Amino acid sequence: MTQEQPAFQYVTYGWDDAVAATLDPVDRLVYRSNILGADQRITNTGGGNTSSKIVMPDPLTGEDVDVLWVKGSGGDLRTSKRENFSSLYMDKLRGLQQHYHHAPERGPKTAIEDAIVGLYPHATFNLNPRPSSIDTPLHGFVPFRHVDHMHPNAVIAIAAAKNSEQLTREIYGDEVIWTPWQRPGFDLGLILEQICREHPKAKGVILGGHGLINWADDDKACYELTLDLIERAARSIAAHDKGDRSALSERCKKIRPSCASSTAWTRRAWLNWGPPAPTTSCAPRSSHCMSRGTRKPRMWTRSNSS
Repeated sequence: MTQEQPAFQYVTYGWDDAVAATLDPVDRLVYRSNILGADQRITNTGGGNTSSKIVMPDPLTGEDVDVLWVKGSGGDLRTSKRENFSSLYMDKLRGLQQHYHHAPERGPKTAIEDAIVGLYPHATFNLNPRPSSIDTPLHGFVPFRHVDHMHPNAVIAIAAAKNSEQLTREIYGDEVIWTPWQRPGFDLGLILEQICREHPKAKGVILGGHGLINWADDDKACYELTLDLIERAARSIAAHDKGDRSALSERCKKIRPSCASSTAWTRRAWLNWGPPAPTTSCAPRSSHCMSRGTRKPRMWTRSNSS
């Protein structure tokens, strides 16, 4: 039976049911990561991370435990392999919340935020040597089984716009919640947990000046949701494109001549909605890499499960 694929104009759909069916849950996470990373419109080289919460037998007790597998520090989603993912006991990771809340001072750039990072190895499952990413709590505290955190061109254009919160509501309604920029870390993970609690029907969050994080309880559904949210942002930008009629068009041409013919989402967003807010820390990338599109992913075949 032929697999029906959703229609996308601004991202490339790469999921193959036949390939995914041959893989164990961890390798399905690796597969999802590779096909997401293969499209630079979805995330930049070395950017973004993915995760799955998987029930596995504890190597000591043999009892089933919930394990967070999340892309570790360093590496690129497109070429990541199983060994590029860290694994943590979910109960131990959640237990760090109590440790965090006992600190007299909490929040971004506090001593406890840095100290918590040093405790992640104590939550490691099965002696996995891969260091955990600073984004680990963003994945761990979202109460869904699969999470994608990407830096898509179109979504960054929205996230970095001066009226980012308003644009998020216009494009996504209540499906995606906006939150202001904050340095990734334990506190941002707690904020995402609170957002999920207060907005149980939400499917994702626009991280102001940063990117997109979204979730689902099925890995393929999470992948398709990621593409859908990016597609919706790109279509909104395209629909509002004023091109050379914008008052900023001539200024853009003087700064970068290639902007005169570029169709990059960042240029479109800046011309239509103004430059990014001055407090954002993650400005959209140049018009060059915005139009590169799909890179060659890791080769996955029906017999490839490593």
